[in-house]
Amino acid sequence: MRKFPYFISACVFAGALLAPAGMTQAAGPQGTVYQFTVPKQGGMYADATYYCWLPNNVGTVRTIIVHQHGCTREGDAQQMMSDVQWLSLAKKWHAVFIAPKLITGGPSDGSTKCNNWDDIANGSGNTYLAALDTLARRASHPEIKTVPWALWGHSGGAFWITAMTGAHPERVAVAVAQAGSADISNVPGALKVPLLHHDGKKDMVYNGVPFAAGRKKGALWAFAVNPFPLWVNTPSNPGWSDEVFGHAPHDMRMIAIPWIEAGLQARLPDQAGSAQLKDMDTTKFWLGDTVTYAIGSAADFTGNRSIASWFPDESFAKRWKEYMVIGTQKDSTQPPSPYNLAGSYSNKQLKLTWDSDADLETGIKTFIIYRNGTPLTTLQYNTTTLFTKATGFQRWNDGDNPAPAPAPTMTYTDNNLSDATTYTYQISTVNWSDVAGPKSQVLTLQGGQVTVGVQAPLPSANPASRKSSVFCWGSGACKVSLAAGPVDICDVRGTLLKSLDLPQASLLDVGNLAGAGAPRMLIIRSGHSVRNR
Repeated sequence: MRKFPYFISACVFAGALLAPAGMTQAAGPQGTVYQFTVPKQGGMYADATYYCWLPNNVGTVRTIIVHQHGCTREGDAQQMMSDVQWLSLAKKWHAVFIAPKLITGGPSDGSTKCNNWDDIANGSGNTYLAALDTLARRASHPEIKTVPWALWGHSGGAFWITAMTGAHPERVAVAVAQAGSADISNVPGALKVPLLHHDGKKDMVYNGVPFAAGRKKGALWAFAVNPFPLWVNTPSNPGWSDEVFGHAPHDMRMIAIPWIEAGLQARLPDQAGSAQLKDMDTTKFWLGDTVTYAIGSAADFTGNRSIASWFPDESFAKRWKEYMVIGTQKDSTQPPSPYNLAGSYSNKQLKLTWDSDADLETGIKTFIIYRNGTPLTTLQYNTTTLFTKATGFQRWNDGDNPAPAPAPTMTYTDNNLSDATTYTYQISTVNWSDVAGPKSQVLTLQGGQVTVGVQAPLPSANPASRKSSVFCWGSGACKVSLAAGPVDICDVRGTLLKSLDLPQASLLDVGNLAGAGAPRMLIIRSGHSVRNR
């Protein structure tokens, strides 16, 4: 087992070659990608390139999420800027998402010397710290230099992230090591970092020894194994294979991302931008036997406690047991609702576009298009990945890199429509467990005009009262265009909610008056015409 020294010089080289930042997302969460190069240091073979994604309207950055590729997988780094699932995680936690590109070996040695970067003492630890300084200046977010880290690494990347955890335990909120680990069991601070070691059965030599050494000292560490062979979806030799039994991440993000979330939830400071991590709550932890998969609370567990997996609570213990038995997760939670639904109409065709964040456990498989309240179609995608026969919007490949990259655009065109007919449209996201999420806001097409957020006005049976019923969809804004003059806003029972006398024509948001639920209905009485937007 490799053991690394953990000292990094404070005299980091902060210079970098900058590329212009730009908006690159074709779909999903929107943000800015910063790409720049930091000169190599020490024994590194080549300069390091950093791809960094900052969510739009992030406010104060709370944490840095790092996704470190394995040896000879340098191409994975840029692809991660198109991974809707990881970007959704970063957006939720007001995080910067960083995918470093570190070059393995060189022509003279057959590109086999991974330790020229996975050993942080050879310079890659310093280039990472320099990258944070560069990004903080470039993005005008000085807190990037000091906020806590959440680290994920595969193979050589797993050695890198565990070595960084050993070198900077006070900076690491949570970590996940797939198919590799430096031995940091002698670093007291690292024992307090919730660290998930993950292997396939052929990789257990990497993580088994460091995990056991740490657990015997009370480390807050867990160990998971993908128990099954993988389907290799290659044209030349499709079928089940144990050749990649242990090394590819496969479905491990289904347990890795929840582990990261649990760590961030428990340890991030209450004050955004602060660097002071909280300790994990150890009053409700559970343990799991890595051989029998038996789980129990701290009081009830009967297995060998010194080498059992540690979990923050009962919920994660049950998640771990399911994964250890079936090698994946059955996700029953709904994915989030799509947003930014828009449409353009011409020549009897309506083109819909939208954005959607991913289900953080199981990503996005497809979308359901609803017309007039009933399903019109479920979108079909042709993307395949190395380890599954299923096709869908975006999945993950053998380096946990997304496929396809970039992600498809979120769009659908409905044809052969009538200008004389009113249509309503909604979208729902479906995750890889085939669970559909809540429907989006309603988009209405009436007389060739597109409106979003509310349905077209439904006139009262008594036109003289100038009364209109307004349906507000979803939980967000519900805007109504009103002419100047008196306006009464009532609920569906006629109870007055608000009375206004508008001095001028106004676009009024009545969403906060409509209450919970979807749809929400209001009655608006006015001496003037009412038009929904």
